[in-house]
Amino acid sequence: MFENLWLIPLGFVAGVIGSIVGLGGGIVLVPVLTLLGIPHTQTTYEFSHCAFTGKVKRFAPMMQSVGYDVIHYGVEGAHSGATYDVNLMSVDEWTGIRTKLFKEIYGDRDAMPSDFIGDLANTGNDLYRIFNERLKYQLSRNLDTDDIICLPFGFAHEEAIKDFQNPKVETGIGYPNSYQNFRVFESNAWYHYEIGREGKSGHDYHWVIPNYFKVDDWDFNDTPEGYVAYFGRLSDIKGVHIVAEIARARPDLQFKLCGQGDPSPYLVVPNIEYVPPIHGKDRSKFLNNAKAVLMPTRYVEPFGGVTVEAELCGTPVLGSSYGSFTETIEHGKTGFNCRTLGDYLAGLEQIENGNISRQYTRDFAVEHFDMYKLAHKYDAAFQQIHDISTNKGWYSKRSNIGQVTRAI
Repeated sequence: MFENLWLIPLGFVAGVIGSIVGLGGGIVLVPVLTLLGIPHTQTTYEFSHCAFTGKVKRFAPMMQSVGYDVIHYGVEGAHSGATYDVNLMSVDEWTGIRTKLFKEIYGDRDAMPSDFIGDLANTGNDLYRIFNERLKYQLSRNLDTDDIICLPFGFAHEEAIKDFQNPKVETGIGYPNSYQNFRVFESNAWYHYEIGREGKSGHDYHWVIPNYFKVDDWDFNDTPEGYVAYFGRLSDIKGVHIVAEIARARPDLQFKLCGQGDPSPYLVVPNIEYVPPIHGKDRSKFLNNAKAVLMPTRYVEPFGGVTVEAELCGTPVLGSSYGSFTETIEHGKTGFNCRTLGDYLAGLEQIENGNISRQYTRDFAVEHFDMYKLAHKYDAAFQQIHDISTNKGWYSKRSNIGQVTRAI
């Protein structure tokens, strides 16, 4: 499993030499990135409907595009695209433990596609305990001093990493209770919300870089079928009850709900149809055939990746008027930020009248959320983190102000 890991330092040296002589796009130093998978999911296409898993899955190819080696630690069979995968659990072992945990939660039945996978996000359960025990052991064997540990799910791996002195970076923070010195938030909205909630001031070692997407995964469609879509967890906190209210007000339109959770409270509205969770190109087809996507979240949304996925398909989005939607929706151009039922209905009418360009919507998303463009912002952040960690901290004279500023 690990017989080729000796090549990583060789690649590291080659990257340094290449940058010194002018190769590699101006990178001064290329530390190895250690990417930790999420214990309650697999880094595969089948679990890509989980926002955190999707970020893990795209991270390695994104950073490899700017010269980094990435080692991914997770369950066997990963679609991580990493330089190397270190398998901590077999699929059979992971599935057996997961099945047992689901039965403890839901009773004596097997897991269903509609079950919310986040119910297993408990650092005290056997998936996390076994994963982290093995992770700690493998890190002790493979980690070099300059390697950066990337934490896509924050505290989930604390038991495994707490004794290592390497720089630790929470990447793509879209969850509460972030805690590391080095943090990358998904949106300005979530950054300011979390810092305010903690009752703390800002921090020089925090960055804001938006969630990143592989543009080719999302097919543009300028001639949608005409239904209105909701894609996400089926819960009132995600605003699905508001989708039902909009559907009641527009009985002439078909509405489709797709996601994890119980759809029955919303199916009392006759023009609402339920679609079980989907992944891969089925997600693209579902979103690009919609005339509009609804995102009426009732809390401060950290990012709301479905918004960008829809926009990459050319589909306008009607979202809340707060949280990350003020950054991911260009109001009046790629959709609307809505406050009332009247706003949602008026926005939907604007879309039906052709007042939102699907091509502009696609172009906006490509410009701001293409992972290969955002790779350069992450690169600048990692370069600065490495410099801070190995040299003079805040007094480092290295500057990255040309790369990492605002999220958008």
